[in-house]
Amino acid sequence: MRRPIISERAIQTAVIQHWRALGVPGSLVAAIPNAGALGQPGLTAGLSDLLVLGGIVRVAFIELKTARGRTSDAQLAFQERCRALAIPCIVTHGRDEPITLLETWGVIRPRAGAAA
Repeated sequence: MRRPIISERAIQTAVIQHWRALGVPGSLVAAIPNAGALGQPGLTAGLSDLLVLGGIVRVAFIELKTARGRTSDAQLAFQERCRALAIPCIVTHGRDEPITLLETWGVIRPRAGAAA
């Protein structure tokens, strides 16, 4: 039986809740409310879903995707801009990938039972 696809919004909510529960003091994981940035003043098409401050990256972005999600041209352009500035901008899929990434970066404490 196929597992249901979790929406990007649900993934974002789960990741933020996980950071709130296990976040390292002084770190920040914040949602960037940019969905549907279609010419609205102040919004930038392609901007990643999460801003990350702290850990070994100091500043980074995470683009959240469903298991079948694809990156848009605007998102690829934003990722290239980050690369040129030496700012990590990582695309993750599903709920567990971004949480594992935040653990690796030292922004959240590892989950109980997770490999050290």
